Amino acid sequence: MIRDFEALVNNGRTEPDRRARRLALAAAEAAVRAADPRIAIRKCVSASERYAEVSGVQVDLSGAVYVLGAGKATGRMAEAIEGLLDGRIVAGAINVLRGTEGVFSLQRIAAHPAGHPIPDEGTIEGTRRMLELAERAGEGDVVFALISGGGSALMELPQRGISLEDLKRMNDVLIKSGATIQEINAVRKHVSRVKGGQLARAARPAQVVGLIVSDIVGDPVDSIASGPTAPDPTSFEDAWEVLEKYDIVDEMPESVVEVLRRGLRGELPETPKPGDEVFDGVRNVIVASNSRAVAEAARALAQEGVSVVNLGSFIEGEARHVGRALAGILQAAKVQGVPAEPPVAIVSGGETTVRVTGSGKGGRNQELVLGAVEKLSDLEGAALLSIGTDGIDGVTDAAGAIADGRTLDRALKAGMKPSTFLRDNNSYEFFRRLGDLILTGPTYTNVMDVQVAVAL
Repeated sequence: MIRDFEALVNNGRTEPDRRARRLALAAAEAAVRAADPRIAIRKCVSASERYAEVSGVQVDLSGAVYVLGAGKATGRMAEAIEGLLDGRIVAGAINVLRGTEGVFSLQRIAAHPAGHPIPDEGTIEGTRRMLELAERAGEGDVVFALISGGGSALMELPQRGISLEDLKRMNDVLIKSGATIQEINAVRKHVSRVKGGQLARAARPAQVVGLIVSDIVGDPVDSIASGPTAPDPTSFEDAWEVLEKYDIVDEMPESVVEVLRRGLRGELPETPKPGDEVFDGVRNVIVASNSRAVAEAARALAQEGVSVVNLGSFIEGEARHVGRALAGILQAAKVQGVPAEPPVAIVSGGETTVRVTGSGKGGRNQELVLGAVEKLSDLEGAALLSIGTDGIDGVTDAAGAIADGRTLDRALKAGMKPSTFLRDNNSYEFFRRLGDLILTGPTYTNVMDVQVAVAL
């Protein structure tokens, strides 16, 4: 899975460094395997001639069956659903990452190429097809909605008056603002015709089964892919407050600002809220999550005789600061024997943020590791990595990066100061020159990020 696994191991300058790197990389691979959507779907869904069972709940398949969805894991989810439901699917439409549409083996479900992290024409076209199928579904029919991380960009049909270029500009401003994913989604929902429960509203009165691979801290179904099948607790007021909080009102396209203002004036309908009858026939199920991936990383390390401290799946904050904090925990383990005596590993998951102030190239996982480099300095037999489980960190071809106690020395000898590259948000170039980028290619899943830190 990690294409440059052995090269990354051999970048360690001592045997303890190489062993720490190997342990961390193997644990990261275990985490990604645990998030395989095909395995996850088969664990929670089974089907007989007339019924499907979804996490113990029976679903009548005697009517028409439709499959819709979008996200980085949705293609593999669709393969699993087609295999389980055989010929019962009447029609289906999903949006997948542009360039991967030919990867998936599908007969009844059309995979449309779509842009990420910025929506494109394919996104709009595919989402319009999903809405058509949702509206076609009637009483007694079932709509399986396959939702996964990346769906916020991959499933989109903006409110009338907002062009694709305006939508791109809005997303670009939001991503660079430093807003959390929850805040970004509050805005996205209120300029969209599908997000925030609106796909479920379009499918009414059909039954909707949402199968979800979570890429959000805490697994809130209303936030994953902006919650197309879930009640939306946010409002037009919340969306407007995000723009004001990050002082980006003037940077937003006028069409976006006007839609939000119309919503504030009550001229546009709100997204459906908790308790709305729209959700009487909706069941949402989390089939894979970050916590399960992190637990699998911990299990893999424990099998190697390493004590494991699992920090859970709620890691948030500025990426570089999180990296420095994790390196500090490794330092405490090496020097003080806390939280445990070496050999010890720290595993965690979640989703950090990066405030972009420079013009460099990178992603939150690479920046997290770059933030740890100076703190790791001179710790022998210590390694720290962070990866995006989707295999794509930011807008780069890397999943993340790895560093050890010799990384700072190697960088300085190559004429690179970590602080300079942090200032320019240029973590990709820093680790590319050192050969410490983690390369997996697309993994076709997405359960946020995983960090593994090892001290021997």
